[in-house]
Amino acid sequence: MSDQLRADWGGPDKVLDTYVAQMDRLTEPVDPGVQLSLTVHGLLVSGELIPQWQWFAEVSEMTNNEDAFYTGMAEHVKEQSDLAHAAVKLRDTGGEVTHRQYTALMAPTSYIHLRNARIHSPDHAGRGGCLWRGRLCDVSGWTPGYSPAAD
Repeated sequence: MSDQLRADWGGPDKVLDTYVAQMDRLTEPVDPGVQLSLTVHGLLVSGELIPQWQWFAEVSEMTNNEDAFYTGMAEHVKEQSDLAHAAVKLRDTGGEVTHRQYTALMAPTSYIHLRNARIHSPDHAGRGGCLWRGRLCDVSGWTPGYSPAAD
């Protein structure tokens, strides 16, 4: 097997990667998020796909006093999302993209972020309803919507 084929096989699904990257570039919060069911290390994880910056913002709001780390991360990731969004608009209208906008636009998507996530295992049905973050390269299968097994 060639090295290129092996590298493609071990990486995240390109369609899911694109789907998540487009969600991460949104500059407004989504509610509800896009329903997905994922297979991750033999477990079914279902929930609402939301932008990365929104996930950090919602984590920071989980406690009565906002966590400075998650609030700061949410602001940073939201700024990167805004830069990428501006770069797409400029690119589509023939404008010049700044280096910061280009860097934000080209940043690789590595994680997927779900709200109201439920984790299903053979032993237990549907634990959760939580915020969930996982590596895209750990997702071995996915489907839009909730799996019937998730209900």
